[in-house]
Amino acid sequence: MSREESQNLTRKLHDAAEKAGRKLVVYVSMAFGNPYDEPWGKEIVEEAVTWLKGIGVGMVSLADTVGIADAKGIGDLLKAVKRAAKGIELGVHLHSRPDGAAEKVLAAYEAGCRRFDCALTGLGGCPFAGDDLVGNIPTEIVVQTLGGHGADTGIEPWAMLSALDATNEIRKLYAA
Repeated sequence: MSREESQNLTRKLHDAAEKAGRKLVVYVSMAFGNPYDEPWGKEIVEEAVTWLKGIGVGMVSLADTVGIADAKGIGDLLKAVKRAAKGIELGVHLHSRPDGAAEKVLAAYEAGCRRFDCALTGLGGCPFAGDDLVGNIPTEIVVQTLGGHGADTGIEPWAMLSALDATNEIRKLYAA
């Protein structure tokens, strides 16, 4: 899909969401890098965020679509687009191996991010990553990491236990 086609679709979705009284979250894919030899740079991400803000989008999530971001790159990009994102809710959708998840969450938090996509136990994975250990950042890691740094996540870790049990059952039944 070309940039123009993407912008036209985004306008249509934004208009439909407004008519329905809903809020649209727009994801900027490959925000942290593009391994497919397509144009990428902080300035391109900033331009996309500026354009989205200009049409009235109030929530944007920067996505590590293929799981290549590292903590430094996450912090650097969020700091670079901060001015363009003023007045909108900026979040992240990160993928990671389990051992690097907490440092990625912390880097985003320290750069000012307060909106994190995550999935219980990382359910859903990351089919584009080319590494079976790379997946969605687990909710339990986000809650533990942010809570450990004084952030109020609104989620009590003990309250997640039954949801984690149910998620693990889903994993046993349906995960490949």
